[in-house]
Amino acid sequence: MEEQPDEARDAARWQAIEEPLELLREERADEAIPMLRATLERDPGNVYGHYFLGTALAGEGKHGPALAAFLEAESRAPGYLGAVVAKGWCLHELERFADAARAGLRALEIRPEDPDALYLLGVTYAEAGDRRQAIAHLERFLATRPAVEARHDAEALLTALRGQARPLEPV
Repeated sequence: MEEQPDEARDAARWQAIEEPLELLREERADEAIPMLRATLERDPGNVYGHYFLGTALAGEGKHGPALAAFLEAESRAPGYLGAVVAKGWCLHELERFADAARAGLRALEIRPEDPDALYLLGVTYAEAGDRRQAIAHLERFLATRPAVEARHDAEALLTALRGQARPLEPV
């Protein structure tokens, strides 16, 4: 891609992924992935292309290749919060909990009290067996006033972590 001023280059990069992004919205990742790869062949510096390729691959359950795409996006734009958090979720899915926690902490360096990073950390620490850290991050997550579904998930996990869950009644 010919070198342009940052603003024009950024706009061109968004424009280059419009069609595959629409396919992703329509849950047609199998069609979007080759288009995103072609975009990246033309412009390897398209951070959005790397991010959405990672998103599409993660949605298909291909967490290893998705992780590579998120790592590439982050290496090209170290402050790209979405790429850092998405990298953390891929690492979580790959059960690399220590690495996922590092990604969550890195995200909080970029944006302190980021709800997505706090939730990632809460869930990751819970999976890793660190109840104290899990509870602390989930409480911070709840303080961000998340949407109802996310709030209920976090509250349920907190209840379990605190040992307050009751067994279900037999039906």
